[in-house]
This record gives sequence, C-alpha cells and structure tokens, in this order.
Amino acid sequence: MLRRWPIDRLPSPMPMPAAASTPRPARSRRAVCALAALLAVACSAPARAQTLLQAFARAQQHQPQLRGARAAYAAALQRVPAARARLLPQISASAGLADGLHDETGTPLLRMFGLVTHWNFLQRDVGVDATQALYAPGDDIAVRQARLAAEIAYARLARADQELILAVAQDYFDLLAARDSVQSLRGEQRATLRQLQAAHAQFDAGRGTIVNVRDAQARADLLAARLIAARNQRALARDTLQTLIGGRLGRPAPLLEAARLPAPAGDAAQWAARAERDNLQVAQARLALRIARWQVRRTASEGLPRVQAYARVDRLSTSGGGQVFPFGDRIDSASIGVRMQWPLFTGYALSSQQREDAALLDKARQDLEAARETASLQARSAFAAWAAARARAHALRVALRSSGSALQAERTGFDVGLRVSQDVLDALARVSDTRREAEQARYDQVMQSLRLKFAAGRLDERDLAEVDALLRGGSGEEPGQPGTPRNSPPASAPAR
Repeated sequence: MLRRWPIDRLPSPMPMPAAASTPRPARSRRAVCALAALLAVACSAPARAQTLLQAFARAQQHQPQLRGARAAYAAALQRVPAARARLLPQISASAGLADGLHDETGTPLLRMFGLVTHWNFLQRDVGVDATQALYAPGDDIAVRQARLAAEIAYARLARADQELILAVAQDYFDLLAARDSVQSLRGEQRATLRQLQAAHAQFDAGRGTIVNVRDAQARADLLAARLIAARNQRALARDTLQTLIGGRLGRPAPLLEAARLPAPAGDAAQWAARAERDNLQVAQARLALRIARWQVRRTASEGLPRVQAYARVDRLSTSGGGQVFPFGDRIDSASIGVRMQWPLFTGYALSSQQREDAALLDKARQDLEAARETASLQARSAFAAWAAARARAHALRVALRSSGSALQAERTGFDVGLRVSQDVLDALARVSDTRREAEQARYDQVMQSLRLKFAAGRLDERDLAEVDALLRGGSGEEPGQPGTPRNSPPASAPAR
C-alpha cells in the first residue's frame, strides 16, 4: 500500500556518428533538416493529459506531511534496537589520574631520624566493567512497547498516504469541475449570442419585439460576468492542485462519458463492520491499548528485584617520593559476581505510577471505542453519500435529456412566434446547469467511493489506478471536440 512510485529517468544520449563518414556541410544540412522535422512534429503533436496517478506520484515526492510521517516511522524503528540494548551486555572502560600530597609532619619518629615527612605522589587507575542483565522484566516489556510504537508509526504513515490519495483526487476533480463550468458557460454564452442574433433578425424583419433583443442582451452580459468568476475559480483550483503536487500541472484528463464508475461491494452494515475492524485510526487505538496494558505490567515489575552479572578488571598504580626515598606500587584486581537490586521503599512513587497507568489504560479503552464509533459513522455516511450521488447522477441524466427536448421545443416555438426569447434563454440555462450538476454528481460518486474505502482502511494506489483508468488520457483533444463542446448546449438556429 505504501509502494513508492518510480521517477521516470531520461534515456541515455545516443552515440555520435563517425566524423569521417559525411562531409561537414552535408552533416550540417541534415542536422538542420532533422531539427526542423522534430520541431514540426512537436508542434503538431497534441499535449498529453496529466493523469491522476501522475499527479499522485508527484505529490508523494513533494508533500511535507507524508515525508514527515516517513521520517517519524524511521525514527520509531530505531527505538526497537535501542530498547533491546538494555538486555545485551554492557561494557565500559574507565581511567583516572590523580596528583596527591602526603604529609607526615605530625609523626615525631620521622622527625627524630631526619626522614622525609611529606611527599608528592601520582596515582593512575584503569578499569574495565562488564554487566549482563539476568532478570529484568521491565526491559523485556520496553522492547515489546517499542515494537508496538513502531507499528503505530507505520499506521500513521499509511493513513498519511491514504489522506494524500483523497486530497489529490479531491483537488483533481475540483479542477475538472471548475473547467467543466468554464466550458459550459462558454457554450451557453455562444448559444446566447446566437439567440441574440436571431432576436435581432426577427426584430429587423418585423416579426419580433425589442423585448426579445433586450432579454438576450441582458443574459449575454450576465454570462460574461459569470464566465469571469468561473475562470477565477478554475485558476484557484489549478493553483491548489499545483501546490499539493509541488510543481506545474499539465492539462488534467477528463472523466470518460461512458465510464462505468466503481461501485463498492456490500451494503452499509458490511462496510461499517469493516471500518470498525480495519480503519487505521482504530488500528492505532488498538495498538495504543496494548501499549497501555504492557505499561501496567512494566510498572508492576518495578517493585521486583533486578539481577545482573558483573565482571571488573582494575589496575591501580602509585608512584611518588623524592630522590632519596622514592617509592611506588601497583595493584591488579579482578572481580566477578552477581548483583541484585530490590527496591524496598520508593516514597510511594510506585503506587502513584500504578494508579496513573490504570487511568491511562481506561482512557485507551475509551479511545478505542470512540475510534470504532467514528469509523463506523464515517463508513455509513460515505456509503449513503455514494448511493445518493449515484442516484442523483442517474436522475440528472434523465433530466438532461428532458431539458434538451424542452430546449428544442422552445426553439421551435420561438421560430414560429409562439415563444419569446426569454423562454429559450431559460431553457438554455436549464440545460447548462443540469449538465454541470450531472458531471459534479459523477465526480461526487467517485470521491465517495474513495472515502468509503478510506473509512474502511482499504484505500491504496490500486483504487487510484482504477479511477485513473476511467480518465481520457493521452489525447490533446478537449472534451467534446470536434463538434459541439461536451458541456455546451446546442446553439439556437438562426431565424429564417
């Protein structure tokens, strides 16, 4: 699920041909011709669309939150050997050097015989210590807790990856919806201008009124203002997605009109049960509960004795005195044994820690229950939203056909003088709005299916690839070309 998408590498340059095979002028002319041909192909070839998987691959490499989760997981993995190190042998070396003064002026016997009563000496101490834990239940539990903490970090990394999938898909479809809105308004604007021409023609021929002309002109001016707002919204959606992926974005690939959108298998109860079991927030809460249980046992083990074996090798050397009475000695010692430490009274710190661990254990249980309830609610809400989006998309497709038929009837009535221009313009607006809502319902259906899998903890790149297969990629042709744009209503026929 956390597979990294490979970065495409540029091919290695082709080897240069032999210099003596072709005269220099001929090679220059051929190079210029080849370069011109490549430029002509590049200019004539359509730009390939930016697919959803490509945008997600770039976001994976750029997104700071995901990179931070990866770093946190790498740090958590290193805590496991750090905790295990307390169970392994511990070896340390020590060395010391001391300069001292010995004074015996208070000894009468030394003064009687004229001996030295004070002298300087130099003391050196070198030692090696080794310990091995024989019985340390708290250290064993610490290793288990470190492993569980690493699993929590991995669950957070997986959730960050899933959240990035949702964020990229949402911003991608928001950009598609904004682009659909611009194209729909452009088509409606063209159809309105043609309706304005038809109204002018009827007015000039004496078969229409000035009201039809004024209505069409007012609608055209209103659409110009709406088109400015729609273009601004498209620019904002593009900037949002480009910020997420960390670079410039190509033309997004649109959703195929005849695409069969993914449908989740099962009902709402089944998805709620999966969410209570496999949701990543639930997994983190479950692991936190296990850590809290181990912490209770670890605190209880603090009142038990700790047993360790030890060994020490030490060398102590001393040198001093003067030229008349120099002296020096060296002591080598070695010891090996078993040491036990048993805390008998800790100032009530242990009992206080046990009460704190019991309270934290109860909190972990409640957090797990809350995470299960939240995951179940998210799954049920996403399933209901998906079902509503699917039904709404179907209803809007039916409404689009009805609106198209009503538009044709209004145009026919306008041509024969039974309808005014306002009726045709209203029918055009209904067709345009219905088409935009139908596309938005399809986007919502795709997004709700992804959110449903996210709630169940089963969202990964394969689901994104399934959605990416429904996009029209690899073609520079805009949706609906050639012919009438896909999101624009048919233009009204000019008056005869």
